[in-house]
Amino acid sequence: MKKTLLATAILAGFISTTAQSATIYNEDGTTLKIGGRVEVRADFLGDDFEETEGSISDQSRARINFGGKTQLTDEITGFGFMEYEIKDGEDVKNRYLFAGFGTKVGDFSYGRQDSANVQISDMTDIASYHSGIQQVLDASSDKQNNTFLYSNKFADVVTVQADYIASNEDDEDDSFGLSALYTSDFGLDLGLAYSDSQDDSNQTTVAAAYTMNDLYVAVSYAMGDIDADDDFTSLEAAIQYKFTKQFRMIGIIGQQEEADSDTQDFYAIEGQYRFNKSFRAYASYAFNNLDNDVETEDSLVAGLRYNF
Repeated sequence: MKKTLLATAILAGFISTTAQSATIYNEDGTTLKIGGRVEVRADFLGDDFEETEGSISDQSRARINFGGKTQLTDEITGFGFMEYEIKDGEDVKNRYLFAGFGTKVGDFSYGRQDSANVQISDMTDIASYHSGIQQVLDASSDKQNNTFLYSNKFADVVTVQADYIASNEDDEDDSFGLSALYTSDFGLDLGLAYSDSQDDSNQTTVAAAYTMNDLYVAVSYAMGDIDADDDFTSLEAAIQYKFTKQFRMIGIIGQQEEADSDTQDFYAIEGQYRFNKSFRAYASYAFNNLDNDVETEDSLVAGLRYNF
């Protein structure tokens, strides 16, 4: 592996998901970047499929992040990343805060960061709003405190991650996770992850994706147990087609069942127009298929997003 290893790729991956980022310092082997987004968006029908009391449910937010790396020796780098989110009427939220070392045998980091499962669940989490239901347990979710993460890429095609998440409270349980993502040079990606908690909760996630020119299709399936009492299954399918450089359509199907009861059942259609790398507009309509005693609604979300 190259001396910079995965540290650069990890930081670039986090920053690129939210922003174009700008390098504000690059000298003597140390680089610091800043990025973020301003995103105004509103749900005109419901908030996560629940009835909206007023005309709209405001879902606007802003994020800012800082990421950097520094060359410690010829074969070791140090890196760090933090990101904060601001919403109207809410406290500033710490999304990510971690640091670590890049070495010849992989990257080691600690802090508030994603579990190993996330690189697999992200394969179908591609919509602006209506996607991302495959992180069922805390042990398989993103943005977890006290997370020790190991990541390494083998033969430039298989990325392996392992995590250990230590609990904050006496009544919470530690957990661990493993994942492997295979990326081919002909457009096929395959992923497998397993997460387990000491409270007998566990999750297995499998996913596959295929990219052919402007078409992307992916499906992920998760199953497991919650507190050893209730089992669950979760299916998410995603398709994206780029009609032009600016305009794309996205389709999402989400279904989830816990203890023999449906907790998610919807499909969504999104239209997205990217004026350039920094500015986009989108509208997404989700059809809620749940049939239970809780009053639910469809969801229509429209938004403008500026990346910096």
